[in-house]
Amino acid sequence: MTETLSKPKDRRLVHSGITWQKFKSIQSGFADSPGIRLFYYEGEVEILAVSQDREFFSRTISALLFIYCMEKIIQFAPTGNFTQEKEGVASAQADESYFIGRKRIPRSIVLPDLDIALLSRCFLMTDTVEAGLEFRWAIDRAE
Repeated sequence: MTETLSKPKDRRLVHSGITWQKFKSIQSGFADSPGIRLFYYEGEVEILAVSQDREFFSRTISALLFIYCMEKIIQFAPTGNFTQEKEGVASAQADESYFIGRKRIPRSIVLPDLDIALLSRCFLMTDTVEAGLEFRWAIDRAE
């Protein structure tokens, strides 16, 4: 008999009534814990244990954006799961983040030619090599 094991999903723990100082203490306690993301907003803390699927999707999108920036000769710098904070108010940690161009930007408006439908289609392909090749081919064809 074959048994199919279910894949682990993201797990979240949310707690309210936490001060900024307490959050910073919790944050330092998880500093060396891979796969854990922490969020804080006005007294509410969310601790997220990310799943393997989430990491796979994040890395796939990252690879496709890498191809796009290389093909379009756009300066960029991956900054990983960079934490952004407004002291005492909020802290958020992205799965992946980037500096695009020569300065930091709040959103991808500097990539007006990025075909989101193409990105989505390639992202959903099961074969990552095929996805990368298809993405590159479509970018070259669009020029």
